[in-house]
Amino acid sequence: MPAKPARRRTRPTKPKAAVAPPQVQLPTHDEISERAYFIALEQDGADELGNWLRAERELAAA
Repeated sequence: MPAKPARRRTRPTKPKAAVAPPQVQLPTHDEISERAYFIALEQDGADELGNWLRAERELAAA
């Protein structure tokens, strides 16, 4: 009877841990609204959209 070929022993590979991306917490509508309100008080409320966009930027950066 012919000899069986030698089998290679391999180590089982460990599954790599999944790296989750960092969670970014976006400001809520209420938070943006409140910040835009206070910006409007500082600037006499001239530009509502500008105040809203500024509030979004400030809160997202924080």
